[in-house]
Amino acid sequence: MGQNISGNSQVSVFSFLDMTLITCRSDALDSETFVKDYTLLYILSGTGQLFIDGQKVELFRGKAILLLPAMLIKWNQSANHPLHYYCLTFQALRQVAEGEQIISSEQVTDGSIFPHHKQLSASYSSELASLLPHMHTCLMSANKERPYKHQAIFHQVLDVLIERKETESSIDGNASIALATAYMEQHYDQEMSRDTLAGIARMSPWYFSHKFKEVTGHSPSTMLRDIRIRMAKKQLLRQECSIREVAHRVGYRDDAYFRSIFKEQVGLSPTMFMKRKRDKIAALSYHYAAHLFTLNVVPYATYVEQKRENHRRQFHPSIACHLRRARKLDKIDMEYNFQALVQAKPEVILCDEFFDGQEKSMLEKIAPVVEIPWLGLDWREHFREISAFVGKRREADQWLSSYERKAQLIRKQLKLRLGAERVALLHVMNGKLLVYGMRNGGSVLYQDLALTPVQNASDIEVCEEIEIDQLSFYDSDRLIVVIDEDKLSKEAWNELLKSEKWSALQAVQRGHVSFVREIPWLEYSPFTHTMVLDEAARLFG
Repeated sequence: MGQNISGNSQVSVFSFLDMTLITCRSDALDSETFVKDYTLLYILSGTGQLFIDGQKVELFRGKAILLLPAMLIKWNQSANHPLHYYCLTFQALRQVAEGEQIISSEQVTDGSIFPHHKQLSASYSSELASLLPHMHTCLMSANKERPYKHQAIFHQVLDVLIERKETESSIDGNASIALATAYMEQHYDQEMSRDTLAGIARMSPWYFSHKFKEVTGHSPSTMLRDIRIRMAKKQLLRQECSIREVAHRVGYRDDAYFRSIFKEQVGLSPTMFMKRKRDKIAALSYHYAAHLFTLNVVPYATYVEQKRENHRRQFHPSIACHLRRARKLDKIDMEYNFQALVQAKPEVILCDEFFDGQEKSMLEKIAPVVEIPWLGLDWREHFREISAFVGKRREADQWLSSYERKAQLIRKQLKLRLGAERVALLHVMNGKLLVYGMRNGGSVLYQDLALTPVQNASDIEVCEEIEIDQLSFYDSDRLIVVIDEDKLSKEAWNELLKSEKWSALQAVQRGHVSFVREIPWLEYSPFTHTMVLDEAARLFG
């Protein structure tokens, strides 16, 4: 472990992971992959290129490159001169302290520690050329007397990277180019000249163009064009406005010129791009995948958990790329899913708003991203947006009309049977007790079937965790209960059964407690809401 103290309250802790000496076969390194950890590469021999987030970096003897987590890389090497290089990987944690006590920590994955990453200048080479072979030798020959000698050299490597950053900050233009690139990402819809960007980078226009090409592999105008085309794809996929309006929104005042540039870069005119059938959609929302199923559209890639998905089993063989699903994906599952998407190469990614900034950036490196807010819209609005996206708005309207007729019929039946009886939907999950409001199964119960909810259901956005002592506040005439199969949930359920609060509930005393499965009751989609209608009619009819 190594530490770099920054200020009085934050400490960056570096953890050595691995170091290898790699000789590549001529047929190796031809696929794209995301970088998992900080990775220092030092080329000993051979030639080739490394594409970092689409930017080409030439590889040759003595070249040093520092890669950050979440970068998307692809190798290309000379068949006659295969690459031979050191690969050092490590992690960084930023720990926040109060006095002498560490109160929290988080993994640092951006460029805040090493702003001059990627192509390290030639001044790094001589020191790394000395330190890395020594470090590798110590690692390979570690013995009981000195098992951690390589760690001491690892600290020296960190010192080179961190201290060199400080001494070269005045002459290294990478950070200044990053400022200009960030400005282009944020203001792509505006007119911008080379002089404007050079001013942001605090360089002369000529030197800015030269340095920009050196750092990014592209000219400023090419970079701006690529950003605008990427943003145009996202807007065209949503089909919310005309091609002329899209052109203006991404910075092109002449829509004819926009059409020409778009076709040149994408291979399709904007009109054909909008009309093209989407055969390779990655649905990164479990609920949105079900919307597609309702429209008889099978996503090319989506989450699959076969043990819990009998209702979706018919679609599983047709889903080309199965992504891992769990109640809460851990780091390994997330890494697997992102790498699976890189290999699958979807045409477009359909998702909700629950990806953080870095994850969204990673997705945009794979394919254009269409984000439909899950919390901001209800399931009918989701359905209409998704149907418009895949060109099936008429089919969606017909489906909704049929659904409304069915809901109206069952609603009338249940009104006669239940009258004003109140209904509550409870869920025991991971040992916690949750009560549902106006979404998921509550959407069907309280909105589509107009059953009377517990008193504050309309104030619950999705669900709300409660304690056993709060059960009386949600007392109702009818209870629908979902109990998960995990150990914590079964234990929590047994504890609930023994409590006086549970026994005192009206529904319990009258024998009006119905036990249902998580699916279809807790999936918020048209695909399962028809099943909930049928089950509600069976339970209360």
